[in-house]
Amino acid sequence: MLIIHSVQKLLNTSRLESCLYVSKPGPGQYLHSWYARLLSSGFVGKMMVMYVHEPSLMVVICKGKTIQGTWVTFLNRLEQLLSRFQFQASFVNSELSQAEGYTVSKTNSKSMLSFMNQLVFELEYDCRRFPNFESISPDWLEDRMMDRPHQAGKRQTDYLTPLEYWRNEIGMAR
Repeated sequence: MLIIHSVQKLLNTSRLESCLYVSKPGPGQYLHSWYARLLSSGFVGKMMVMYVHEPSLMVVICKGKTIQGTWVTFLNRLEQLLSRFQFQASFVNSELSQAEGYTVSKTNSKSMLSFMNQLVFELEYDCRRFPNFESISPDWLEDRMMDRPHQAGKRQTDYLTPLEYWRNEIGMAR
């Protein structure tokens, strides 16, 4: 079971009610907590849902307007992203086997909301560089975000990318 912390606009668009119950990760589960929000593509009527993993800040982009409508796509895109960055197959299979469903709650972290606002600014700019909605490459957007540094400590020099986070967390090869 995954928990998806959603901003209010995405909750409204998805016509979902957030629950107060917050689930705990399963034993050995890393990809448990995700934040989600809508992302404008720059093309009229075309939206995407951006999922951001907490705490690695890994990003998964799905074309669509609702959590329900992008759930299967999210799982497929997550698997593809992990494969592109050469995560071990046992890790990928273990994580996806524990993602049999989701629970939606409201976002509860102001720092995560702030970080997501920065990502939205960058991603919406990137989307506008494509000639049309169909040509927007979620793979390219996700790959770009895997190498995007973010402040990971209290010092101004402590920066980490999502890929470096995973190398440190699960000992991925460089």
